Amino acid sequence: MLEAEKLNLGDLVKKLEAGEIQLPDFQRSWIWDNDQIKSLLESVIRGFPINSILLLECNADDTKFAFRPIQGVEKIDAKPQTLILDGQQRLTSLFGSLFSDKPVEISKGKKFFYYVDMKKAIEAVKNSVTDEDLIISVSANKKLKAKGKNWDLSTPEKEFAADMFPLNKIFKSNRQWFRGYEKFHNGNDSAEKFMDTFADKIIDKVNDYEVVAIKLKKETPLEAVCRIFEKVNIGIAKLDVFDLLTAIFAAKKDERGEPIKLRRDWENVQIYFASSGSDILTEIDCSDFITALTLLVSYEKFRADKKISVSCKGEDILKLEYNDYLDYKPQIVEGFVDAAKFLDGEGITTAKYLPYKTQLIPMAAIFAELKLSGKDNAAAVNKIRQWYWCCVFSESYKDGQGTRYAKDIVQIMKWIDKREEPEIIRKAQIVAGRLMSVNNIRSAAYKGIISLIIKNGAQDFLAGRVMGTSANFAENIEIHHIFPKKFCETRGLTKTKYDNPANKTLILKKTNQTIGGNAPSIYLKKIQEMTKLSNTELNEILEKHFIDPELCRADNFEAFIDDRAKKIFDAIEKLTGREVVGRQS
Repeated sequence: MLEAEKLNLGDLVKKLEAGEIQLPDFQRSWIWDNDQIKSLLESVIRGFPINSILLLECNADDTKFAFRPIQGVEKIDAKPQTLILDGQQRLTSLFGSLFSDKPVEISKGKKFFYYVDMKKAIEAVKNSVTDEDLIISVSANKKLKAKGKNWDLSTPEKEFAADMFPLNKIFKSNRQWFRGYEKFHNGNDSAEKFMDTFADKIIDKVNDYEVVAIKLKKETPLEAVCRIFEKVNIGIAKLDVFDLLTAIFAAKKDERGEPIKLRRDWENVQIYFASSGSDILTEIDCSDFITALTLLVSYEKFRADKKISVSCKGEDILKLEYNDYLDYKPQIVEGFVDAAKFLDGEGITTAKYLPYKTQLIPMAAIFAELKLSGKDNAAAVNKIRQWYWCCVFSESYKDGQGTRYAKDIVQIMKWIDKREEPEIIRKAQIVAGRLMSVNNIRSAAYKGIISLIIKNGAQDFLAGRVMGTSANFAENIEIHHIFPKKFCETRGLTKTKYDNPANKTLILKKTNQTIGGNAPSIYLKKIQEMTKLSNTELNEILEKHFIDPELCRADNFEAFIDDRAKKIFDAIEKLTGREVVGRQS
């Protein structure tokens, strides 16, 4: 599958220009900066190795991926014989600086030509000394005025006078430049000897420079190509499986004979999600979307033939057929919308309090499958609700997600059909000690408890606004200690006792500032004076937060914590159908 060979650098850049070597279209854009290019050029000048590149052989008329030339190469019709999997940054830099007649364009529109200081290069190679000015970069007008330098290399004569060799002539037109250099110096013997030394020490060595290339045979399986690419490109912008599938689809044609543009399709889906008004859907990325779609396609094939296994791993996504994509895209789009609507009804109105984004992937596929199979009804949604909250409070979606997705859609659909509880529900362990010890908003169980309060219809103590609506409209909400921290600490209560979910709820920032560090009996009285709420009206607001008003008015912390924990556990048990283990403690 793999073979190594040494490729002449001059031959490499010529093949890049001719389009014999190109990029698979899933490669991200070229991102190197000026200092990185200069460092690379110095390594080549000195004859240092620049690490191997990884190439993939391909059939010119039947490539696995869509392709494009490297940056700096004019648009060409040639089909590649080889694709670059690793080495894009180095090869693009070398082509632009050593071969292109145009300046190398890097970030923010900056453009540079690259020169080697001939005298310093000879000295550096001859005596193995370092010099930070060995390679010089000048702007597109071939002038540089910075750091004490005042270079003007805008004509060949000025290059000759400064002993600055333009590196983009190293593989072409260098003899013409050398003759011009000698003529400029009036055929001086010392100038000719200097030129010969430079050609021998620098030019000839660069012309003989070799790059080690590891080549993957064209028969290499697609999944192996993608895995290898992901391994060798760990240091660059993360590439996901959607990028790879985009390149695979782009190598094919749609019914109109046009390249398939998966990325544009996804952008339209994003616009549709944004128009739904759901904050949750803005969190869905292209990888989530294509994974859910693959899961749905896989389940549909399993439904038709039980010998087929359900799976949505990376290799399954890469095998997705375009017709399957077209057939099931509308269903999975609506599956995500239905999932967002379901979560909204469960008190999760904003991504900030979403326990597991990953759980949306199987949920969207399940909602889509319910409609496809004609089982979209209240009884099915009740089962999804139980599954969802069991996963949240048992924290079951921490890892093993790909396998988990497939198992859950199969078992939940079977449960809806035959009333067999899924394994994830049967084995769910919801532990009181764990629930009352989480105090980090990154925890799924913590977010679950917050969402439970929103689901119960909690309103702000002072403004009376429903917290779910406030969260959705991104108002300034804070998680507030019902018995404030200052109150607890002045009474010698430990942090473990007061800094847990049983003593926390959601209120608006302004209300939190009004409460301050006062005892509940004081701040509740203050709220009533400000709002003119009756005891009954304020009690109703507090009870939506699972708060016992009389225990708060009595400042009875111990009884309050026990009572509120019990109410939270009761609500969890009602949603999950599972006992909270150790709740009596």
